[in-house]
Amino acid sequence: MTIRALTAADIPETHRLLSEAFPALVLSEEAMRWRLDHGSPGADNLALVRVRDDRITGHVRSVLRDGVGNTFLLVSDDGPCTDLLAASERSLVGRGAQRLRVAAAEESVQRGGRALLEALHGSEVVESHRILGLDLRHLPDRPAAPAGVELRTWREFEPRALFEIDRAVNEDEPGEPVVFASFEEWYAEVWGNPLHDLDLSLVLLLDGTPVAITCYVSDRGTRMESAMTGTLRAFRGRGLAGYAKSVALHRARERGLTHAYTGNHEDNAPMLAINARLGYRPVGTERVFAREVREVRAP
Repeated sequence: MTIRALTAADIPETHRLLSEAFPALVLSEEAMRWRLDHGSPGADNLALVRVRDDRITGHVRSVLRDGVGNTFLLVSDDGPCTDLLAASERSLVGRGAQRLRVAAAEESVQRGGRALLEALHGSEVVESHRILGLDLRHLPDRPAAPAGVELRTWREFEPRALFEIDRAVNEDEPGEPVVFASFEEWYAEVWGNPLHDLDLSLVLLLDGTPVAITCYVSDRGTRMESAMTGTLRAFRGRGLAGYAKSVALHRARERGLTHAYTGNHEDNAPMLAINARLGYRPVGTERVFAREVREVRAP
Protein backbone atom coordinates (compact mmCIF):
# COMPACT_ATOMS: atom_id res chain seq x y z
CA MET A 1 0.00 0.00 0.00
CA THR A 2 1.31 3.45 -0.89
CA ILE A 3 0.06 7.03 -0.67
CA ARG A 4 1.32 9.17 -3.53
CA ALA A 5 0.43 12.17 -5.67
CA LEU A 6 -2.47 11.87 -8.10
CA THR A 7 -1.43 11.47 -11.74
CA ALA A 8 -3.33 11.97 -14.97
CA ALA A 9 -3.59 8.18 -15.42
CA ASP A 10 -5.37 7.94 -12.05
CA ILE A 11 -8.18 10.33 -12.96
CA PRO A 12 -10.83 7.96 -14.42
CA GLU A 13 -10.65 5.58 -11.45
CA THR A 14 -10.43 8.41 -8.92
CA HIS A 15 -13.36 10.25 -10.49
CA ARG A 16 -15.47 7.11 -10.12
CA LEU A 17 -14.41 6.75 -6.47
CA LEU A 18 -15.26 10.37 -5.65
CA SER A 19 -18.59 10.31 -7.50
CA GLU A 20 -19.69 7.22 -5.59
CA ALA A 21 -18.51 8.61 -2.25
CA PHE A 22 -20.04 12.10 -2.58
CA PRO A 23 -23.63 11.83 -3.89
CA ALA A 24 -24.01 15.63 -4.23
CA LEU A 25 -20.60 16.27 -5.80
CA VAL A 26 -20.46 18.08 -9.15
CA LEU A 27 -17.27 16.93 -10.86
CA SER A 28 -15.98 15.76 -14.23
CA GLU A 29 -12.83 14.04 -15.44
CA GLU A 30 -12.08 17.08 -17.60
CA ALA A 31 -12.22 19.31 -14.51
CA MET A 32 -9.94 16.96 -12.60
CA ARG A 33 -7.38 17.10 -15.41
CA TRP A 34 -7.59 20.89 -15.44
CA ARG A 35 -7.10 21.04 -11.67
CA LEU A 36 -4.11 18.72 -11.88
CA ASP A 37 -2.51 20.97 -14.51
CA HIS A 38 -3.45 24.33 -12.99
CA GLY A 39 -4.14 23.82 -9.27
CA SER A 40 -6.03 26.63 -7.57
CA PRO A 41 -4.55 29.93 -8.78
CA GLY A 42 -2.70 31.68 -5.98
CA ALA A 43 -2.60 28.58 -3.78
CA ASP A 44 -0.44 25.51 -3.20
CA ASN A 45 -2.39 22.37 -4.20
CA LEU A 46 -1.81 18.67 -3.75
CA ALA A 47 -4.06 15.70 -4.47
CA LEU A 48 -3.08 12.33 -3.01
CA VAL A 49 -4.33 8.82 -3.69
CA ARG A 50 -3.90 5.61 -1.74
CA VAL A 51 -2.99 2.64 -3.95
CA ARG A 52 -3.34 -0.93 -2.74
CA ASP A 53 -2.61 -3.90 -5.04
CA ASP A 54 -2.63 -1.56 -8.07
CA ARG A 55 -6.10 -0.28 -7.18
CA ILE A 56 -6.93 3.26 -6.01
CA THR A 57 -8.69 2.94 -2.66
CA GLY A 58 -8.61 6.48 -1.31
CA HIS A 59 -8.25 10.16 -2.16
CA VAL A 60 -7.60 13.46 -0.40
CA ARG A 61 -6.97 17.00 -1.63
CA SER A 62 -5.22 19.81 0.22
CA VAL A 63 -4.97 23.52 -0.58
CA LEU A 64 -2.62 25.91 1.21
CA ARG A 65 -3.30 29.65 1.01
CA ASP A 66 -2.06 32.42 3.29
CA GLY A 67 -0.80 29.96 5.92
CA VAL A 68 -4.14 28.10 6.18
CA GLY A 69 -4.22 24.49 5.00
CA ASN A 70 -7.55 22.99 3.93
CA THR A 71 -8.12 19.24 3.60
CA PHE A 72 -11.21 17.96 1.79
CA LEU A 73 -12.57 15.37 -0.67
CA LEU A 74 -11.31 12.74 1.75
CA VAL A 75 -12.59 9.24 1.05
CA SER A 76 -11.53 5.63 1.57
CA ASP A 77 -13.25 2.53 0.26
CA ASP A 78 -11.25 -0.01 2.28
CA GLY A 79 -11.26 1.13 5.88
CA PRO A 80 -10.52 4.28 7.90
CA CYS A 81 -9.12 7.34 6.16
CA THR A 82 -6.88 8.43 9.04
CA ASP A 83 -3.75 7.58 7.04
CA LEU A 84 -4.85 9.90 4.23
CA LEU A 85 -5.75 12.65 6.71
CA ALA A 86 -2.34 12.34 8.38
CA ALA A 87 -0.55 12.40 5.01
CA SER A 88 -2.45 15.53 3.98
CA GLU A 89 -1.68 17.33 7.24
CA ARG A 90 2.01 16.38 7.16
CA SER A 91 2.23 17.74 3.64
CA LEU A 92 0.48 20.98 4.59
CA VAL A 93 2.72 21.54 7.61
CA GLY A 94 5.77 20.81 5.50
CA ARG A 95 4.60 23.41 2.99
CA GLY A 96 4.20 26.06 5.71
CA ALA A 97 0.65 25.72 7.08
CA GLN A 98 0.10 27.41 10.44
CA ARG A 99 -3.58 26.49 10.75
CA LEU A 100 -5.27 23.29 9.59
CA ARG A 101 -8.89 22.95 8.48
CA VAL A 102 -10.67 19.72 7.56
CA ALA A 103 -14.12 19.40 5.96
CA ALA A 104 -16.16 16.37 7.06
CA ALA A 105 -19.80 15.50 6.52
CA GLU A 106 -22.54 13.06 7.42
CA GLU A 107 -22.91 9.76 5.59
CA SER A 108 -25.63 11.21 3.35
CA VAL A 109 -23.09 13.72 2.01
CA GLN A 110 -19.77 11.88 2.38
CA ARG A 111 -19.41 8.11 2.49
CA GLY A 112 -17.15 7.24 5.41
CA GLY A 113 -17.89 10.59 7.00
CA ARG A 114 -18.78 9.08 10.37
CA ALA A 115 -15.32 7.61 10.82
CA LEU A 116 -13.72 10.89 9.78
CA LEU A 117 -15.87 12.84 12.23
CA GLU A 118 -14.71 10.51 15.00
CA ALA A 119 -11.07 11.00 13.97
CA LEU A 120 -11.51 14.77 14.22
CA HIS A 121 -12.91 14.64 17.75
CA GLY A 122 -11.23 17.34 19.81
CA SER A 123 -10.75 19.80 16.97
CA GLU A 124 -12.78 23.00 17.02
CA VAL A 125 -15.85 23.23 14.78
CA VAL A 126 -15.53 26.63 13.11
CA GLU A 127 -18.20 26.33 10.42
CA SER A 128 -21.30 24.27 9.77
CA HIS A 129 -23.02 24.14 6.38
CA ARG A 130 -26.33 22.68 5.27
CA ILE A 131 -26.04 20.77 2.01
CA LEU A 132 -29.24 21.15 -0.01
CA GLY A 133 -30.50 19.39 -3.12
CA LEU A 134 -33.21 20.13 -5.67
CA ASP A 135 -34.82 17.82 -8.21
CA LEU A 136 -35.38 20.26 -11.06
CA ARG A 137 -38.59 18.47 -12.03
CA HIS A 138 -40.13 20.06 -8.91
CA LEU A 139 -38.87 23.58 -9.49
CA PRO A 140 -41.56 26.21 -8.77
CA ASP A 141 -42.82 28.41 -11.58
CA ARG A 142 -40.56 31.28 -12.61
CA PRO A 143 -41.59 34.53 -10.87
CA ALA A 144 -42.33 37.73 -12.72
CA ALA A 145 -39.33 39.94 -13.34
CA PRO A 146 -38.98 42.87 -10.92
CA ALA A 147 -39.34 46.29 -12.52
CA GLY A 148 -36.22 47.58 -14.24
CA VAL A 149 -34.42 44.21 -14.18
CA GLU A 150 -32.31 42.75 -17.00
CA LEU A 151 -30.38 39.46 -16.83
CA ARG A 152 -27.23 38.68 -18.78
CA THR A 153 -24.94 35.67 -18.72
CA TRP A 154 -21.45 35.87 -17.29
CA ARG A 155 -20.06 34.93 -20.67
CA GLU A 156 -21.41 38.11 -22.25
CA PHE A 157 -20.49 40.45 -19.40
CA GLU A 158 -17.28 42.28 -18.54
CA PRO A 159 -15.31 40.09 -16.08
CA ARG A 160 -13.84 42.93 -14.02
CA ALA A 161 -17.32 44.18 -13.04
CA LEU A 162 -18.34 40.66 -12.02
CA PHE A 163 -15.18 40.33 -9.94
CA GLU A 164 -15.97 43.53 -8.03
CA ILE A 165 -19.50 42.35 -7.21
CA ASP A 166 -18.25 38.89 -6.22
CA ARG A 167 -15.64 40.40 -3.91
CA ALA A 168 -18.16 42.77 -2.33
CA VAL A 169 -20.82 40.15 -1.60
CA ASN A 170 -18.21 37.70 -0.28
CA GLU A 171 -17.34 40.21 2.44
CA ASP A 172 -20.74 39.54 4.01
CA GLU A 173 -20.53 35.74 3.88
CA PRO A 174 -20.72 34.06 7.30
CA GLY A 175 -17.80 31.93 8.47
CA GLU A 176 -14.12 32.42 9.09
CA PRO A 177 -12.75 35.40 7.13
CA VAL A 178 -10.65 34.59 4.07
CA VAL A 179 -8.44 36.71 1.84
CA PHE A 180 -10.28 37.17 -1.46
CA ALA A 181 -8.33 36.28 -4.60
CA SER A 182 -6.75 38.86 -6.86
CA PHE A 183 -8.51 39.58 -10.14
CA GLU A 184 -5.90 37.54 -12.04
CA GLU A 185 -6.38 34.51 -9.76
CA TRP A 186 -10.17 34.86 -9.83
CA TYR A 187 -10.25 35.15 -13.62
CA ALA A 188 -8.02 32.10 -14.09
CA GLU A 189 -10.24 30.05 -11.80
CA VAL A 190 -13.63 31.14 -13.13
CA TRP A 191 -12.90 31.53 -16.84
CA GLY A 192 -10.45 28.62 -16.97
CA ASN A 193 -12.03 25.85 -14.91
CA PRO A 194 -14.26 23.72 -17.17
CA LEU A 195 -16.76 23.22 -14.34
CA HIS A 196 -17.67 26.92 -14.20
CA ASP A 197 -20.76 27.34 -16.34
CA LEU A 198 -20.64 30.85 -17.77
CA ASP A 199 -23.93 30.36 -19.63
CA LEU A 200 -25.94 29.40 -16.54
CA SER A 201 -24.26 32.03 -14.34
CA LEU A 202 -26.13 35.34 -14.47
CA VAL A 203 -25.60 38.99 -13.59
CA LEU A 204 -28.67 41.05 -12.71
CA LEU A 205 -28.83 44.66 -13.85
CA LEU A 206 -31.24 47.08 -12.21
CA ASP A 207 -31.97 50.09 -14.39
CA GLY A 208 -28.75 49.27 -16.26
CA THR A 209 -26.52 48.89 -13.18
CA PRO A 210 -25.13 45.43 -12.24
CA VAL A 211 -26.19 44.79 -8.63
CA ALA A 212 -26.44 41.00 -8.14
CA ILE A 213 -24.84 37.79 -9.36
CA THR A 214 -25.60 34.08 -9.29
CA CYS A 215 -22.81 31.72 -10.33
CA TYR A 216 -22.88 27.96 -11.05
CA VAL A 217 -20.69 25.02 -11.85
CA SER A 218 -22.03 22.06 -13.81
CA ASP A 219 -20.81 18.75 -15.17
CA ARG A 220 -22.42 19.64 -18.53
CA GLY A 221 -24.62 16.58 -18.05
CA THR A 222 -27.19 16.29 -15.26
CA ARG A 223 -25.77 18.12 -12.21
CA MET A 224 -25.15 21.71 -11.20
CA GLU A 225 -24.06 23.42 -8.01
CA SER A 226 -24.33 27.00 -6.80
CA ALA A 227 -20.91 28.61 -6.37
CA MET A 228 -22.09 32.06 -5.20
CA THR A 229 -25.23 34.16 -5.15
CA GLY A 230 -25.28 37.67 -3.74
CA THR A 231 -26.67 41.18 -4.01
CA LEU A 232 -24.85 44.40 -3.29
CA ARG A 233 -25.79 45.66 0.17
CA ALA A 234 -27.72 48.72 -0.98
CA PHE A 235 -30.06 46.63 -3.16
CA ARG A 236 -30.99 43.79 -0.82
CA GLY A 237 -34.50 42.95 0.32
CA ARG A 238 -36.07 43.35 -3.13
CA GLY A 239 -36.13 39.68 -4.19
CA LEU A 240 -33.39 40.18 -6.79
CA ALA A 241 -31.19 37.23 -5.81
CA GLY A 242 -34.16 34.87 -5.64
CA TYR A 243 -35.35 35.96 -9.07
CA ALA A 244 -31.91 35.49 -10.62
CA LYS A 245 -31.55 32.03 -9.08
CA SER A 246 -34.98 30.97 -10.28
CA VAL A 247 -34.22 32.01 -13.87
CA ALA A 248 -30.86 30.21 -13.78
CA LEU A 249 -32.47 27.01 -12.52
CA HIS A 250 -35.21 27.15 -15.15
CA ARG A 251 -32.61 27.62 -17.87
CA ALA A 252 -30.67 24.66 -16.47
CA ARG A 253 -33.76 22.44 -16.63
CA GLU A 254 -34.43 23.52 -20.20
CA ARG A 255 -30.85 22.50 -21.04
CA GLY A 256 -31.40 19.00 -19.64
CA LEU A 257 -29.88 19.24 -16.17
CA THR A 258 -31.86 17.32 -13.56
CA HIS A 259 -30.37 18.03 -10.13
CA ALA A 260 -29.06 21.16 -8.41
CA TYR A 261 -27.06 21.35 -5.18
CA THR A 262 -25.88 24.10 -2.89
CA GLY A 263 -24.25 24.56 0.50
CA ASN A 264 -25.26 27.33 2.90
CA HIS A 265 -23.66 28.36 6.17
CA GLU A 266 -25.99 27.66 9.10
CA ASP A 267 -26.03 31.40 9.88
CA ASN A 268 -26.99 32.48 6.36
CA ALA A 269 -30.72 32.75 7.06
CA PRO A 270 -31.62 34.90 4.00
CA MET A 271 -30.09 32.47 1.51
CA LEU A 272 -31.51 29.44 3.32
CA ALA A 273 -34.96 31.04 3.01
CA ILE A 274 -34.47 31.77 -0.71
CA ASN A 275 -33.40 28.19 -1.39
CA ALA A 276 -36.32 26.78 0.59
CA ARG A 277 -38.74 28.79 -1.56
CA LEU A 278 -37.02 27.44 -4.67
CA GLY A 279 -37.65 23.88 -3.50
CA TYR A 280 -34.23 22.88 -2.16
CA ARG A 281 -34.38 20.23 0.58
CA PRO A 282 -31.73 19.16 3.12
CA VAL A 283 -29.29 16.45 2.07
CA GLY A 284 -27.07 16.61 5.15
CA THR A 285 -24.60 18.72 7.09
CA GLU A 286 -20.92 19.41 6.53
CA ARG A 287 -18.70 20.77 9.28
CA VAL A 288 -15.28 22.38 9.11
CA PHE A 289 -12.85 21.54 11.91
CA ALA A 290 -9.80 23.69 12.62
CA ARG A 291 -6.75 23.74 14.87
CA GLU A 292 -3.48 25.58 15.10
CA VAL A 293 -0.37 23.65 14.07
CA ARG A 294 1.26 22.11 17.12
CA GLU A 295 1.66 18.53 16.13
CA VAL A 296 0.71 16.43 13.12
CA ARG A 297 -1.86 13.71 13.58
CA ALA A 298 -0.42 10.17 13.61
CA PRO A 299 -1.72 7.82 10.89
